Amino acid sequence: MKNALLCLLFLSPALPVLAADEHGLYWIYGVGRQNCSTYLEARKAGGFEEISYKNWIMGYLTSVNQSTPKTYDILGESDIQGALAWLDRHCEKYPADTIYMAMPNMMAVLYPQRRQKKE
Repeated sequence: MKNALLCLLFLSPALPVLAADEHGLYWIYGVGRQNCSTYLEARKAGGFEEISYKNWIMGYLTSVNQSTPKTYDILGESDIQGALAWLDRHCEKYPADTIYMAMPNMMAVLYPQRRQKKE
């Protein structure tokens, strides 16, 4: 966790400036507001709830691809299943984190291996 945070701090200058209100707050839509334990329950149950999380995560990844300089695909050589496996492990270790809190940690891990351009 410490290494992921240090990596995120190191990468911060490479990320675009983010917008929020005058207090630095912004609304998080969808299942990103749910905690990791709820995510893990949905993963085990499957069905619509799991699909909701997968769709939210793919939207987040698409947004990262669009808004991060020199990034074609943040997943690099991985895929959505690899991203979900990473999130599963993170959520097992930190069940109180929200999905939205977990995603920047994943991005810090993935960023060095991202695909920078379409090949």
